[in-house]
Amino acid sequence: MMSLPNSLESDDSTTDMTADAPNVTTEITNPETSLLPSEILIVDDTFENLRLLSNMLSIQGYSVRKATGGNMALTSVESRQPDLILLDILMPDLHGYEVCVQLKRNPKTAAIPVIFLSALDDPLDKVKAFEVGGVDYLTKPYQLEEVLVRVHNQLSLKDSRDKILALNAQLQRWVADQNRQIHRANSRFIETSITDSLTALPNRTSLFTRLEQSLFLATMDESYVFAVLYLDCDCFREVNQTFGYQVGDELLKQIAIRLTEVMQPDDMLARIGGDEFALLLNKVTDQDQVKQLADQILTSLEQPFRIEDQEISMTTSIGVEYGQADCDSSASILRNAEIALYQAKDKSKGHYKIYDPAMTT
Repeated sequence: MMSLPNSLESDDSTTDMTADAPNVTTEITNPETSLLPSEILIVDDTFENLRLLSNMLSIQGYSVRKATGGNMALTSVESRQPDLILLDILMPDLHGYEVCVQLKRNPKTAAIPVIFLSALDDPLDKVKAFEVGGVDYLTKPYQLEEVLVRVHNQLSLKDSRDKILALNAQLQRWVADQNRQIHRANSRFIETSITDSLTALPNRTSLFTRLEQSLFLATMDESYVFAVLYLDCDCFREVNQTFGYQVGDELLKQIAIRLTEVMQPDDMLARIGGDEFALLLNKVTDQDQVKQLADQILTSLEQPFRIEDQEISMTTSIGVEYGQADCDSSASILRNAEIALYQAKDKSKGHYKIYDPAMTT
């Protein structure tokens, strides 16, 4: 290969270059390479070129590795990636263009900047160097100032790019974390907006949603009938006044458990406020089905509740309304079931009553 003439020519006048280098570098702008703890791989099959470039860059504070051929360079990069590669083009085993192509094909090494070194000064050679992925092109003979400035510029660009990538990764992690927090917050909001916080049953909002769905099914199929059972605990206020609100809350939880035990999987139980519950029965076939369930509920809730060493007995009244295609709205269905509830209370506590419009005033 060609040796380095002129300012870096390998003759007797340059044998003391390492000794003179500090005086030379004081005359040019210091690129502050000490701020960049960078490692540079120099690839050249001419030992004198390697020595001169290595000494010059080492003086500037860079860590320098050397390779005397293309294959050796690829092995070296695979072992440990440098921050920058100074790559000669004309080498006997593997020319620099092919080395660069192989580096760029590998995702792990594609981002390493490559500055080509060559005595070839033809514009087509320079174009090819950039086409295969090179970031810069230095023509022999080198000028010391030019080598240092171009190395510093490429390392500064790489440092900036690495920082941007790191910040981008940090930003992506932050965005992902914020999205997770927003998702959890939305989930909690949705859960609290449709769930009763005390009993963990669906709330009034959820019940109306299901009622609307049942009404839609009824309009699609005139034979489809559903029922709403409106439940109210008799004398629940006295429980709170006698035993306290904490016992009252626990009583409501236990009532919810007993009601859940008697309902079918396709039905829906909701707490709609205070000591009031509603049970939506899907696809009712006959009134006996509703009567049997109402009797089962009344019998279950008549059994004493054990709360904080207190035995509490109570009764429940139930109002029933049926839903079908000719119903006005889900609100009217629930309102009629509530009216039937109070009709049942007027008749006797611990009783159930099917809504009778003739009894309303």
